[in-house]
Amino acid sequence: MLGDLSIVEIGEGMAVQVAGLMLSELGADVLKVERPGGDPARGTAPFANWNRGKRSLVLDLDTADGRAALTERLADADVILHQFTPKQAQAFGLDDATLAKAFPRLVTCGITGSPHNHPDVERGADDLLVAARVGALYENDGHRPGPIVYRYRQGSWAAAHLAASAILARLVMRLQSGHGGAAHTSLFQGFLSTLPLVWARNSEGPMPNPPTYAPDVPRAMAQQLFQCHGGDWLQIMDPTRQFDYATMPTMWDVMAEADVDLETPEGIESAFRLRPRDSWIADMRAADIAVEPAYPMGEVLRHPEVEANNYVIDVDDPHLGRTRQPNVPFHTDADLPRGRPAPRLGEGGEAGWTAQPPSIGHSTAPDEILEGVRVLDLGMFLAGPMGPSMMGDMGANVIKVEALTGDRIRFMHRYYQAAARSKRSLALDLTKPEAQPILERLIQWAEVVHHNMRFKGAAKLGLSEEGIRKYNPDVAFNYVSAYGQRGSRGNWPGYDSIFNAIAGWEFENAGEGNKPVFNRPGTMDVTSAQSGLVEIMASLYAKRAGGRGHTTQSSLLGVAAFTQGERLIGPDGKLTETYHLTSDQTGFSPYHRIFECADGKWIAVAAHKPTQQAALRDILGPDESSFVAAAKARSTADLLAALEAAGVPSDAVNFEDAMHRFFDDPQNRELNLVSLLPQPLYGIVEQPGAFWYFGDVPVVFKRCAPAVGEHSDEILGEIGFSGEEIAAFRDAGIVG
Repeated sequence: MLGDLSIVEIGEGMAVQVAGLMLSELGADVLKVERPGGDPARGTAPFANWNRGKRSLVLDLDTADGRAALTERLADADVILHQFTPKQAQAFGLDDATLAKAFPRLVTCGITGSPHNHPDVERGADDLLVAARVGALYENDGHRPGPIVYRYRQGSWAAAHLAASAILARLVMRLQSGHGGAAHTSLFQGFLSTLPLVWARNSEGPMPNPPTYAPDVPRAMAQQLFQCHGGDWLQIMDPTRQFDYATMPTMWDVMAEADVDLETPEGIESAFRLRPRDSWIADMRAADIAVEPAYPMGEVLRHPEVEANNYVIDVDDPHLGRTRQPNVPFHTDADLPRGRPAPRLGEGGEAGWTAQPPSIGHSTAPDEILEGVRVLDLGMFLAGPMGPSMMGDMGANVIKVEALTGDRIRFMHRYYQAAARSKRSLALDLTKPEAQPILERLIQWAEVVHHNMRFKGAAKLGLSEEGIRKYNPDVAFNYVSAYGQRGSRGNWPGYDSIFNAIAGWEFENAGEGNKPVFNRPGTMDVTSAQSGLVEIMASLYAKRAGGRGHTTQSSLLGVAAFTQGERLIGPDGKLTETYHLTSDQTGFSPYHRIFECADGKWIAVAAHKPTQQAALRDILGPDESSFVAAAKARSTADLLAALEAAGVPSDAVNFEDAMHRFFDDPQNRELNLVSLLPQPLYGIVEQPGAFWYFGDVPVVFKRCAPAVGEHSDEILGEIGFSGEEIAAFRDAGIVG
């Protein structure tokens, strides 16, 4: 699909490597530049997982010869993907201005800690430090008051997907203009891309502002999360909360032998503890209720549906031997390479580029990155529709088709706003045969069609792959499902929380030895949407570069498996080890955690290097067990100043009232990190803003989440229906 692309990747951070992996697995030739001696992570599961299919080239960029050799490779490359800050990039001659002058067709993506145009861009790019900087630790649920550290690397996972999609968007633009340019993102913007589910302010309407959280009270959440007999846990997701637990046969048995009060949460919890997990799961699946066990991290790689969908892959790794590794969650009709191991040090690096340079245009550059791209979005909820929304943010023309009663997530106002920004709404009753002529014209209009419906239901509406291609054989078609389409659960329901449970993140985020916690915000939903976005952008690029419109698929289960990338199943059949969150949810080690100070505020520290750890001991004392008490004896300002002077990566934890502080910060508004848009129901809506920095091409927010059918007449007129025809559709109850 991306077989004509040549990409240079430089960096040892997770986000850079995962972005490069996705592009490599979609067919690009990715050349990984390593320091002399190689990436220190060589021989570990993360290196093996995140560098499959790449080539390795050893260069010492601190030398003139190394920089000259890199320049030679960049001369014919399409993309450079790196993790240098602007000052670091300038020192290597890799800053935007230098690259644009030397290689005008080159697309440049730097993944930094803070946004590329932000004053903090030179600060550390550790997930914990960035979470502290953003205010994300305020939003995590935990077993104690105060800021809570999460194990899931939310910033890095999102930034990897944002980087891959930004690179492909710039390449789509280059097909028209002939010029490359910046396509930067950051871990900070990765966090922002997930926070719209909980961060938004409305000046009026049914949900003006979410209530603020009292920092002196624990906020442990267990929404529909139950412990069963034997100690196993399960996660249910019934969004309407209408399911009657008393209708389950297992509950009849419980009620026959025990006095349980199903009118109270405590009574329901006690009832679940009286029967094994599998009995409850069988009853709920029979009632078509989404449910999964809460597994330890990594066990999802043994799940039969993961195996059936090839979300786990056998790889003969040069360091680790025969392994089973989490696969990328992409299914496509394109012929793509799979199962290639990570390279040995220097393997394949001396060879030239394997790809032929793609053709590029020489027309006037559009005003927005995806200006002129036409997207038809028939999805609902989050896992899927957030992807087209992000395309709309980049300038694509996105039409949202929804039922006359609206998307079923509209009642969850912030969730709806997060998934529907930058779209227009057409209310259309696809259950009526008379709607098919409208659907036909919409599909013929589109370059991209997306939905996340269960496929049996989609087929009834004319939205199977065959139905869509009947109207437009060359359209780029993408869908996101719950379990994937190659196993036995292709039409099962699925929601974010049950896949966080099956992926192990509910246990991991709870801290060692603690009961699992419900995960907020919806990381699996967002990552699934971003996975679909990367597929869409790859298919769009391939189509516009002279190929065809591919079919691509992603799923919540595929993403759940993909996020296990720190682990794999070794030759002995056992999962490799990884690190875990401490039981007090403050971090991962004495050197990588948050500390409370004398004034009640907190700081985050990420001392990964031996020299940094030695400096931290100089400040807090030689005994690691005394670090907490030593930090508690100093003020935040004093301790941060000492750490800064000693070169220990650290940041203040932006905690209390973090959302309001973010939106009220004039700097965030000036840097386009906040979008402010009018909406008929909600008044002025404030949301996290630009997830990318494209340098000379702005991200412009023009449309808030639309009202149901707000643009129906406008859209129908654009695809050729007359005013009389539109009125007749409305009279017949086909259009709203």
